[in-house]
Amino acid sequence: MGRLRDVQSFVRHVGAVESLEALHELLEPTVWDFGFQYYALGHHVNVVHGDLIQIGNYPESWMATVHKRSYISDDPILLACQTSAVGFRWSDVSRHIELSTRQKQILADAWRAGMGEGFTVPVNVPGECAGSCSFAHRPGKPLNESALPSIQYIGCFAFEAARRLAHKPGMRNRMLAAEESLTPRQLDCLVLVARGKTDWEAAQLLGLSQDTVHQHVESAKRKYGVATRTQLVIRALFDNQLGFQDVIHG
Repeated sequence: MGRLRDVQSFVRHVGAVESLEALHELLEPTVWDFGFQYYALGHHVNVVHGDLIQIGNYPESWMATVHKRSYISDDPILLACQTSAVGFRWSDVSRHIELSTRQKQILADAWRAGMGEGFTVPVNVPGECAGSCSFAHRPGKPLNESALPSIQYIGCFAFEAARRLAHKPGMRNRMLAAEESLTPRQLDCLVLVARGKTDWEAAQLLGLSQDTVHQHVESAKRKYGVATRTQLVIRALFDNQLGFQDVIHG
């Protein structure tokens, strides 16, 4: 069977999957069929909640190292996604960004953990956290160059399927912990914080005391387990508890 027909078959089937688990069950053997051992599809964040996506089959030992050493924020492959609209080889990452010593260490550690050459498809949707779909195999095996155009399509359609599933009615409410849902008054305060208002200014606009505004914001930070107001605004935007229109207008 030709590769084009394989891609067409994947696109037909991926449009019908009803869960992220079903997407994984479809994507993993497809990845193998195109000559890769591993894949990782997701948004570029350290957590999974709300409508943020992270699925894959990277080696558990490597994922443990990533989280233990907080590699995600400095991952050169993820950072290179900000510079390209099409897929790129991992061996070409230095053409996209200037690698720091830590980033060179990340690549070396990945190689030692069994992650060889790879190919990453950036996915950047306006108003959403940046994401990507990466494909890799064990060290010592060259990329199948003829498969890269097909794997680009597969990565894009797989990510779009994951977005569809994450945005299904009720999906976000099931995935977002109840204790993280902000109260109406906390959201009132957070909207003004996101617009750059001080606690005093927000208090004047809402008819509250400055201390009350401060406590609402601090309570919201504790719900999300974040240290700064900037982190709080970002997390609320990711969860769709706060909309970009709330921040831009007003």
